Amino acid sequence: MTPDATGLLRQDVLLERYSYPPGPPIAIPRHTHEQYQLNLNLGVPGGLHYRRAFHVVPAGRLTVVMPGEAHTPVDPDHRDRDSEHLTLYVDAGALGAAADEIAGRSTALPFFRDLTIDDDATVARFARTHAALSSAPATVSVLDQDVRLLGFVSRLLRRHAGVAGDRPLPPAHRSVRRARAYLHEHRAGAVSLADLARVSELSPYHLTRLFTADVGLPPHAYQLQLRVDHAKRLLLAGRPVSDAGHEAGFFDLSHFTRHFKRHVGVPPGRYAREVRKDVHSRAAGAP
Repeated sequence: MTPDATGLLRQDVLLERYSYPPGPPIAIPRHTHEQYQLNLNLGVPGGLHYRRAFHVVPAGRLTVVMPGEAHTPVDPDHRDRDSEHLTLYVDAGALGAAADEIAGRSTALPFFRDLTIDDDATVARFARTHAALSSAPATVSVLDQDVRLLGFVSRLLRRHAGVAGDRPLPPAHRSVRRARAYLHEHRAGAVSLADLARVSELSPYHLTRLFTADVGLPPHAYQLQLRVDHAKRLLLAGRPVSDAGHEAGFFDLSHFTRHFKRHVGVPPGRYAREVRKDVHSRAAGAP
């Protein structure tokens, strides 16, 4: 077997996944990146020459390499089992803008003093975010991807780059109402967080915080709820399951069934049958 690598470019981030079979070490020359490089090491321990020192990177740990800093990945002498790396490159300007939003003022480029992050919650959130961003629309909506990425980046900056902020939230105002109205009008559409930020006249970060505090759900979960509610009405009107799912904004029948069952407790086909059964029984018992 030979090593395998895949990449996906999405707006301000580049996602990569590397898979290595057991075998001899792989040489990667010293290099730099213009972006922040976040790498989750899965499988076997590795190492990195970075900032004039050698750093051991245990399996299950996340590393953050600053933009423009030269580094040399070091493979073990021999990989005795399969190994995998999940990598995320974030544009420096995008991460800097997120830091400014959190702090509520202009800040310096976020600085990560430690190369390795062993915070299990942050590592797990990185893995979930990488999976969500790598997923097709049938699995994760564009809005869901946007909110997950922003949530992960915000946590990373606060906990590991010393960015302080999160001032008390002001009362909900017309910006949230505009965002909700936009989601109602475009419940079946591929709405992005940038779309909602534009109509609400807020930054994506502050919109997400305000929306979640006021509504009780983040924007992507609210849109999903709207789709499920609309699908229920279509099913009650006698529409076929596949038509109801498509019109409500679900990518395919599998996508529709999974989310409908999670929200309602039963698959859409069973929901429609039970409703029709109840209607018929009521009609039969009517005088």
